[in-house]
This record gives sequence, C-alpha cells and structure tokens, in this order.
Amino acid sequence: MKGPLSGIRVLTVESFIAGPMASMWLADAGAEVVKIEAPARGDTARTVPPLKGEGSESQSLSFIRANRNKRSVALDLKSEDGRKTFLALVREADVFLENANPAALPRLGLTYAELSKHNPRLIYCAVSGFGLPEFNEGSLPYLTAFDITAQAMAGLLLRPEGAESGAVYPGYPLADIFAAANAQSAVYQALFNRERTGQGAYIDVSMFDGAIAMNELAVIIHAAFGHLPAPGAHSLGGPFGAYTASDGQVVLGILGQPVWIRFTQAIGRPELAEDPEYATGLLRHEHRRVLTPVVNAWMSQFTTSAVLDLLSKFDIPAAPVWNVDEVVKLDYAKKRRMIVSLEDPAWGSVTVAGNPLNSSLMSDEAPAPAPLLGADTDDVLREWLGGDD
Repeated sequence: MKGPLSGIRVLTVESFIAGPMASMWLADAGAEVVKIEAPARGDTARTVPPLKGEGSESQSLSFIRANRNKRSVALDLKSEDGRKTFLALVREADVFLENANPAALPRLGLTYAELSKHNPRLIYCAVSGFGLPEFNEGSLPYLTAFDITAQAMAGLLLRPEGAESGAVYPGYPLADIFAAANAQSAVYQALFNRERTGQGAYIDVSMFDGAIAMNELAVIIHAAFGHLPAPGAHSLGGPFGAYTASDGQVVLGILGQPVWIRFTQAIGRPELAEDPEYATGLLRHEHRRVLTPVVNAWMSQFTTSAVLDLLSKFDIPAAPVWNVDEVVKLDYAKKRRMIVSLEDPAWGSVTVAGNPLNSSLMSDEAPAPAPLLGADTDDVLREWLGGDD
C-alpha cells in the first residue's frame, strides 16, 4: 500500500486483536508489516471458528478481520537458527510490535534491551493487558488478560444500561480496539521523535490503562461527588440515551443549558426550561425517571424521520439507532472507506471495517487479504536479508 508510512518496516509477534489491529492500521498507512508466526500453528486467531478452506489454505474470520495488507513469515523463535534469522530481521526493521504474554519473549532473550543492541533506532512497542514489569511499580493479582478482563477491572462493565443488577459486556472488544489505537498513536509519536533525535523507543501500551481512560467520566464524578454514577445515561446531562418514536428509536444527547432550552422549544414544552428540577444537567439526570416518559410521549407521535427532521432545525444532537446490517450498506460509510471489501482466497469477497484515519496521504488502493501462514517467508528473507533459496 502507498501512504505516509511507505518505506517503514514493521516486524510483529502478535495474536488475536489488540496487536494485530494496530499493525494492520500501520499497514493500511503504507508500512511493510511482516508478521512472524510459529510454523505449525501461527497466530492463535487462525484457529478460531468459523473457518473456510482446507489445511494450510484455511482462513478464520477472526484472523481476516485484523491482518489485511500484511506478510506472513513462518519462523521458530525457539530454535537457534530461527532466533538468528529473527535478529537479522530486527536489524532491518524500523518498528517491532508485539502483544505476546509479557514473560514469553524475555524467556527467549528477546527483550527491548537485547533487540536495541542489534538496532539502536528500533521502536519497540509492547501491547499487553496490564503493562510491562519494567514500567510497573505495583502489582495486580490477575495478570492473564483478555478484552473482557481489562474492561471488567476498569469498571467499564458496570457502565452500560442494565448493569444495575450486574456486569454487562457491551458486545464488542472495546479495550482491544482502544489499545490498538493507542499503540498506533505511540508508534507515530516515536517515529516523529526518531526523525528529530535518531533515537529508538520502548513503548508500553496497556489495555487496562486504556480502559481506565475510557471510564474517565465515572472517575471524575466519583472523585467530585463521592458516589458511583448510575449505569447508562450520561451523568452530566439529559435527556441522554435512546427514546422511542412510532417506528424505531432515536438517541438524544442533551448536554449544556443552551441545548436543553432549544430542545424544550423543539418539543413544544418551553416551560420545562424554567422548571427548577431540570435547571442543570445533573438535576435532569437525577430526575430522568420523570423526564424520560415526557420525552417518549412526545416522540411516540412521530416517525424517526420526522423526529430527526424537526430536531435538526433546532440543532439538537440526535441520530437514528441502526444495526450493522444498515451500516454496511450505507453509501456514506463506503465512500469514506470505512466499509471495504477484500478478496480472501478461502472466503471470497469479505466485507470488513476500514481504517478510521482518513487523510490526503492515505491510499485508495483495494486492500490485500490477510496472508496464509508463512506465505511470504522466502520473499521477505530474500528482500530484507539478501538470502538465497
């Protein structure tokens, strides 16, 4: 792919989502991403059903979703020859990105300290559940991480509507995706710094850190008022959430007094703006059980289209509630290249989510499919190391 990272070489040891998603976005931006995989099994995501294809030609949907535009090299890092070849590749790389168990690579002697001896300009980015030992002063009793564990420990599973009676998983890998975004951002920072200083970097990206950052509103509300914000609706405003029209739902985001005043005018209830029980966003949130039926009673008279047309005239933050079947066919999303198709050798044409970074530097080329295990081993070793057959 062409793009702002054309000419940048990224070496990865990664699996599942957080690491692979970060390196995939770097590949989308033009970096040459070489994924080092164990010869027999590769990335664990390759084994997650559903799969299509036979034997070495099989592909998992879980693998396809986070590995487009990459090259796969099968290399046994536990063997002496494999380790030597890996270190030779490190010497040619700009970035090494990994999300292995924090103890796995050190057991093989492949630490930042060791790799930086071979390449002082190397940017080493480690993505993990709770951070690397070198950066941690405290300790946690539970260090085996998955998206759901990071969300749970950061309090995110008690934020959704319905969590009054217990934790609710949102249905998507929030901590994974945000960790990938943070890793990508940190790599860009390090590349920029290296241009100025010539120095490499050691980057520690934690899913738990990112999950805490996403829960920042609950953190500051608890610090300021000493209580836990209720699940669901925004603590600082209202009406905030999904409300019911005659043919579907519309979300509202009423934050700040000017928006609240315009909203009362839009629904023909300007007297509500003078009601002391609704004088602030905090009060409207506190009295949401009284306010919500008022909003639903008004909205139920109209279709979602009519509601949105009216509210747009008053500059009210509102939107329809769509499911993914509507999103994937949305022409707007396709033209922004957030819904894209790639041709996979096993699955055929597959629709995937695109890259959320959009700029004049990004390529409009069709993405390459996720690689088969070890498909690029010979080519990469020949191109990077000048090796013969």
